[in-house]
Amino acid sequence: MKVAVIGGDKRMLFAARAFLKDGCEVSISGFDNLMSMCDIRVMDIPDAVRWADIIVLPVRPISGNYLNCPFSADKTELDELMKIIGDKPVFSGCADHLKQYTDCMVFDYASREDFTYRNAELTAEAALGIILNDYECSVFGSECLVLGFGRIGKILSRCLKALNADVTVAARKLSDRSLIAVEGMNPVSYDEIEYDKYDIIFNTVPAAVVKDHDIDRMRENVFIIDLASTPGGVDFDAVKKRGLSCVHALSLPGKTAPLSAGIIIKDTIISMIKEEKVGKDKTRLCDDRLLLHLG
Repeated sequence: MKVAVIGGDKRMLFAARAFLKDGCEVSISGFDNLMSMCDIRVMDIPDAVRWADIIVLPVRPISGNYLNCPFSADKTELDELMKIIGDKPVFSGCADHLKQYTDCMVFDYASREDFTYRNAELTAEAALGIILNDYECSVFGSECLVLGFGRIGKILSRCLKALNADVTVAARKLSDRSLIAVEGMNPVSYDEIEYDKYDIIFNTVPAAVVKDHDIDRMRENVFIIDLASTPGGVDFDAVKKRGLSCVHALSLPGKTAPLSAGIIIKDTIISMIKEEKVGKDKTRLCDDRLLLHLG
């Protein structure tokens, strides 16, 4: 199987290496300063697309109307790229964002549970790393608030509890609040939050949940980490106005654990190919070339 890994950040380099280790032929594109990478072919994007059996795009594939290639000075228009790709299988994160550029099927590895839970572990770990490095007090015994009890919220709150923090978790669902209580943490609904209680606040909700009047009630020495994707869930203007410590921590797995994140991307795509071969006779992934090295 020939895999073209195109664009993205450092984790895509490690994804390419992981595909090679699994026995695939691999090319990499979109990294200007990369001259060689052992047995991985360094190619320009059009040549890589023509050469490959499958195309692997970044977790966040789009920057404006261009392919997300932060390590390349050249800009690749997405509509032109998708024309070159034609009907070859494309694996990408945020696949819905690519629909305006192509009628072909794009397989979204970032929407799968096996990807999202493993990625959430890396995100939670990285968030703890920020606190341990940048917060000037101890996590032990601190009052922590976690907004949201999704994948990241679950893992993060449990890690904080393991560090003997006093953890409060805000969740909308009564069932989630019941589970939070069972796990020995403090459950609250969003309208019950007492923002003046907390030393550290983590937001995992991709919506505007922390507004200016909430920020007005926070302690002067509070430390805020927003883990939600752009534009985040915190009113950053209000935070800046008060001079509070706040980090909008985006794409943490790619920054703090790119090797592990790259392996997760590879593992997820290989699982998708195997499942499609077994269960969906009408998909292009039934092409035997895609299982040549998968056993």
